[in-house]
Amino acid sequence: MSEEKKSITLHIAQQAFRMNIPMEHEEMYRTAERRIHQYMRTLSEKTNITDNFTLLGYAAINFALNEVNLVEKQKFVDNDLKDCLKKIQEVVNEALAKS
Repeated sequence: MSEEKKSITLHIAQQAFRMNIPMEHEEMYRTAERRIHQYMRTLSEKTNITDNFTLLGYAAINFALNEVNLVEKQKFVDNDLKDCLKKIQEVVNEALAKS
């Protein structure tokens, strides 16, 4: 059974982006649209950059860096969790061996 799609239009940097998305993801797309607008607005106010393409480029760089950072943090958390689980497994195995 395929998931139900919804046609939406996002407006970013005065451009319309039409897409078909899973219905349950609409709010996520709308939130992303708002975050891009907010970042571009804040950057424009701080730097006096008015060109939408330039602002969008900086936004893309910013969000890509955030994603890279999150992926790296997740790798660290995953490795740290694996190490902790190995230690727990060792303790459990020692306790079982003694009983």
